[in-house]
Amino acid sequence: MAEDSGVILRHISSLKDMLDKVNEEIEQNIQNTREIESEIVKHSDTEKEYLLKESELMKGVSIAEFELNGIMQVAAQT
Repeated sequence: MAEDSGVILRHISSLKDMLDKVNEEIEQNIQNTREIESEIVKHSDTEKEYLLKESELMKGVSIAEFELNGIMQVAAQT
């Protein structure tokens, strides 16, 4: 009977060790996921900044084209 108890306790201990390893892997995966999410947020913010800059540049190009067209029309009339 005592031998059976020892076998059961060793088996329980082995299962606990396996569970601890699984929990460690889960925690590491959670940490990796958080780091990836953080990188995604950073890249999203950078993308927004570039889109804003692109919009500002396109606005400047449109204004310059409008002014150039006006100058060309005035020059063509003279």
